[in-house]
Amino acid sequence: MEFAYLDESGDLGGKGSKYLVLTLLCTHRKQDIIKVIRETKQRLLSNNKCSRWLSRHGGEIKFYGFPDKTLLKHTLKKPSNIEMNVYFMCFRKDGKNVGKEIKVSIVSDLFEYIFEHSDKKRIDKVIADIDFFNKEKSNHFLLQEYNICPAELEGQEDKKKGACKTECKFILLDPETYESLKKEQDKMIITIEHQNSKLNEELQAIDLISGTIFMRYENENKEYITLLEKTKINLKGEIYAKT
Repeated sequence: MEFAYLDESGDLGGKGSKYLVLTLLCTHRKQDIIKVIRETKQRLLSNNKCSRWLSRHGGEIKFYGFPDKTLLKHTLKKPSNIEMNVYFMCFRKDGKNVGKEIKVSIVSDLFEYIFEHSDKKRIDKVIADIDFFNKEKSNHFLLQEYNICPAELEGQEDKKKGACKTECKFILLDPETYESLKKEQDKMIITIEHQNSKLNEELQAIDLISGTIFMRYENENKEYITLLEKTKINLKGEIYAKT
C-alpha cells in the first residue's frame, strides 16, 4: 500500500521567506520511516540540550532549529535503504502574500506534476499537518481531463499531426460537490486529511526533507539536499512560476 504525506517550508507572508516549498512524499515503507524518526528522537533525548529542544516542541522533530547538525545529517542519510518518491513545488513569492487561492493553485499543480511524472499513478489520500489548509478535517481535489483539439493548437506540431492533446487539472471541491461525486468509481479524487504532526512521525520526516529543499532555494545551500540525492530517494520538482 502506498502512503503519501504533504508538508510546506517557508512562510505565507510577503515580507518573510523568498520561497514557499510544498513537498509530497510517497512510499510503501511507512514503518521504516517511523523507525528512523524514533531512533533520531532517542538520540536527541540522550543529550540534555537536545532533549530540552525536543521538549519545547512537544516531542516533534522539525528541520528548522534542529539542535544537532551532525545528527541531522546522519538522519537524512538514513533513507538510503528506503524506497520513496519525493515531489516538490517551489513557489517564488516575489514579495507577495500567499493566500488560499494561490496555495490551492500550487497544490493543484503539484498533484498534476506528480500525475504526469509517475505514469499517472493514482493517489487517493494524502496526510498533511492540521494547519496546512484550514480548520477543516479534510479537503478534496478532483482530476479533470480534457482534450485540446487541432483547431486550438495553431502553430504547434500537434496540429500538423492532426492529434488532440490531453490536459489534466486538479480542482478543489466544495463539500457538497464532493459528497455527490465521492461514490463514482471513475472519478479520481485526492483527499488531503489533516492530522497533528506532533503525533505523526511520517509528517516529521517529510518536514526534514522539505526543509532541505527549502534551504536549497532560499539560501542556495546544497549541503543537506546533496545528502538526499545520494540515497534511493527519487527526488523530482520544479520552480512554480504561475500566480
